Amino acid sequence: MAATFPDETANRLARLCAVSLRVPYGVASDDLTGEPILTFTPPLTAGEQVVFDRLTRLAKSLIEGITPAEWEAIEPDIAGLATYKGLANPTLAQTVLAVKAQSRILRALIRN
Repeated sequence: MAATFPDETANRLARLCAVSLRVPYGVASDDLTGEPILTFTPPLTAGEQVVFDRLTRLAKSLIEGITPAEWEAIEPDIAGLATYKGLANPTLAQTVLAVKAQSRILRALIRN
């Protein structure tokens, strides 16, 4: 894994970490995958790693302006829609839940 100067995703993740976790020691991007590479001193604890993983998903989402709390609130809806998409024959109840999930996600995105 060769690191290079941080791209916008890595910089966004660093800013999110500084606000919601702690300031990273180093910020870079992987040359091949484009994945953000952040280093912390001391290394992240198990609890901090969970928060970092969530912040990474948020930074990669390309949705500007959504807060970590808003992202955390809609994560189950996003996962539910992925599951719904894979259903061969969804029931009416599953379809209603999917539509409600879409509504919550859209409200978070357009700030209703």
